[in-house]
Amino acid sequence: HASPHPAGMRTAFFFAILAAAAGAPRDGHPTGPGHRIHHIRKQRANERRRRLEQREHVAKVQDYLASPEAAAQHTKLLDEVKKMNVSERIAAALVKVIEETESHEVHAEFGRRLSAAPGAPPTPPPFFPHAWDAAELGYLDTHFSDAGGSKGGTLQYMIDTVWIITAALLCFFLQAGFGLLEAGALRAKNAKNIMLKNLMDACIGGLVYYCFGYAICYGGASRPDGIDGNAFSGGGLFKSTKPYDGEAHDGIWFGVDVGMDTGGWFRTTSNYWMLIDVEEDEYYIFLFQYVFAATIATIVSGAVAERIQFRGYLIYSFFLTGFIYPFAAHWTWDPNGFINSWGICDYAGGNAVHALSGCAAWMGAKALGPRIGRFVEGTSKSLVTVNFKPVELAQHNVPMMCLGLFILWLGFIPFIGGSACYVNFQLGRLCVMTTLSGCSGGCVALAWGYMTEKHASLEQAMTGVLAAMVGICSSCGCTTIWAAFWIIAPISVLAYRFGLWFNIYFCGKFLGGPVDDPLGASALHYWPGVWSMIACGLLSDPDIWDATYGIEFSGRTTKVEDLTLDDFSGIFYGGNGMQLAYQLLSVVVITLYGLASCFLLFYGMKLCGTLRVPEADELEGLDATHHGGLAYTDTDVHIVPAGLRLRKKKADMDATKDGSESPEGTESHEA
Repeated sequence: HASPHPAGMRTAFFFAILAAAAGAPRDGHPTGPGHRIHHIRKQRANERRRRLEQREHVAKVQDYLASPEAAAQHTKLLDEVKKMNVSERIAAALVKVIEETESHEVHAEFGRRLSAAPGAPPTPPPFFPHAWDAAELGYLDTHFSDAGGSKGGTLQYMIDTVWIITAALLCFFLQAGFGLLEAGALRAKNAKNIMLKNLMDACIGGLVYYCFGYAICYGGASRPDGIDGNAFSGGGLFKSTKPYDGEAHDGIWFGVDVGMDTGGWFRTTSNYWMLIDVEEDEYYIFLFQYVFAATIATIVSGAVAERIQFRGYLIYSFFLTGFIYPFAAHWTWDPNGFINSWGICDYAGGNAVHALSGCAAWMGAKALGPRIGRFVEGTSKSLVTVNFKPVELAQHNVPMMCLGLFILWLGFIPFIGGSACYVNFQLGRLCVMTTLSGCSGGCVALAWGYMTEKHASLEQAMTGVLAAMVGICSSCGCTTIWAAFWIIAPISVLAYRFGLWFNIYFCGKFLGGPVDDPLGASALHYWPGVWSMIACGLLSDPDIWDATYGIEFSGRTTKVEDLTLDDFSGIFYGGNGMQLAYQLLSVVVITLYGLASCFLLFYGMKLCGTLRVPEADELEGLDATHHGGLAYTDTDVHIVPAGLRLRKKKADMDATKDGSESPEGTESHEA
């Protein structure tokens, strides 16, 4: 109908879309990327099961229609129509129309009777089932009720896809922010080196996460029987006897379901390596999760800058993105992960991303040792007295750093807002919280700079913004905006400052020598990430927690039926401290795992001689010694390859010998 108020119609339609997009999480509790992925897979498994049942029903209906009973029904219907005193030709046409009209209802009713009595042959349905429920006729469309299909989807699915892809693209732009921030914070002689490493983080990260990283994170079919993963890696640990396809499956380890067939040969029943058995509906989630994984190696690049061998960097990027991070992500976000079963809050990776990358950054910097000239002989004191003096090495382009910061700030908003991998009621709140936390951290860090350096420090303000946003990555899912702005963000800045002191003075005094982290990556990501986990145990709002996660977690020592909201609430909200205990336990697990795995990785490369560049190369700069020349030049002379220089020299000698050299010829050669 035409509306006299088209603007009102548009407004109503707009709010209808928002209402659909902001509905409660469709998975129930809890929320997160792993749960969204498993939800999609269960939808697809149910769809396949229904299609198998439908094919069986159609075959049996066709058999019935070809049977003598159906022929008798047809004859009876024809006799009834003839009683209407119409010609035989008109009677036959009417019967055909009636039978075609009722065909779908025959199929639906026959299938319903098969489902009601699967062990006995159903009675033939009548040809006039006028009282049947119309819902039975929508059999083929039921699989679109909550997730998209290969040929369409609900409004909710389409909104989810558009939002998460947009968030992934903005998060991918984080690589540019990291590159600018790191290049500007280092010396000009290593600018090309650090930018190439950031580029390779994206390339190698995509390679390994596509090949096997995603399979380790979230591999394994989510089947209706509940056997859809194990606590250690992607896939099922126990044997499934009644999966949706009726066949027994062995457990899936590392994203590949491998078992033995009757002939004794290995077979694979599902394989998530290279996205082989990944549902089409979750490709957009893969894109977002790849961007998450690629940031791990990029964070570490700042800690090992200016002295790591390029091949050593490629090796650690490969293993960190392809193996070390995926296991931590599975434990934290997959519904079967053992940390996830504890009911911890790590909404956007304060523990699984930032604390883990902080451990990797610290171990890499420790294994490499300080840059030449970073520490000199002498004595300095900051709570403890050490027998060296730290020297601040030059930052070659601070405005470039600031531009990188703004890009990182922009990317952090969808990084946190898109972490659920669908549009939920948290989205707007998370985006506001992320933005305001950065504002709070910048102001606090600026004040810190005034107190310690006696001037307004741009560098201090920039690191404060980043530390504050890292500090809400875990706690954003269960805390309020005011708590993030006034408590969590300011303490995150202090946690970062403590990390810097720890690296230089505590490590210098008690751990064999100071840790030289050029960008402060280990301090910036580990300590605020840990504080974010602790903040959940202190400031978790029970109302927000219940709406986001619920209270049904099987991994706790308390039985599921005995859990209450007090077990998940922050201490300052009347909680009993259980949530804080499990948050700390998960931090300990990820920290020990990160330190142990990265110790083997970095010290293994050091033992093999593939970790640090020679001293002469470090002094000259990695751009000139490893990447073909400096990033910046102050002359227009082009440095040509060696072979071309030799050919030019020979041509000049021949011209001189022949006496044919001229000023024009010289200018030509120079050109």
